[in-house]
Amino acid sequence: MNNRNIYLLAFLLVCISCSTMISCKTKKSREVYLHAYENKLGIKPSKLAQVDSANFTTIQWLDPVQNFGKVKDGDSVIIVFRCRNTGDNPLFLSDIHSPCGCTIPRYTEKVILPGEEDDLAVWFNSTGQDKNVSKSIVVTSNTSNGAKHRLVFEGQITGTDSTVTKH
Repeated sequence: MNNRNIYLLAFLLVCISCSTMISCKTKKSREVYLHAYENKLGIKPSKLAQVDSANFTTIQWLDPVQNFGKVKDGDSVIIVFRCRNTGDNPLFLSDIHSPCGCTIPRYTEKVILPGEEDDLAVWFNSTGQDKNVSKSIVVTSNTSNGAKHRLVFEGQITGTDSTVTKH
């Protein structure tokens, strides 16, 4: 092998080593964040992060208002909201509240690292709903740009006689 090939091989090994260290660091960081909030009191890490104001982060909702269009009375719809951690600390979604039993949020209480995005799915049952629907959910998180975030979805239910909007 000539010197050029040796230098190229050494450069490639350094690049592979650096990329491995970076990916391991990201994976380790997620574990470090979780361990920082572990406890023997049975308190979820997301709840502890909610009161750790020194390590709050910021969140951006990429689609805080969604329209699901038209569905038949009795059909179910899944609405997906997407968020991004725009801060420098880990993001935890600690609670999601729906004022109505027709709306059921589904989320995991995993760590969303700075710069990462994640989805929040909401299942909506249109049975017995009015023609024009506007519903909201409230998401609680460990964020300095408001701990509670209101997300809205709306649409129309066909096959119903009512025209009153429910909130």
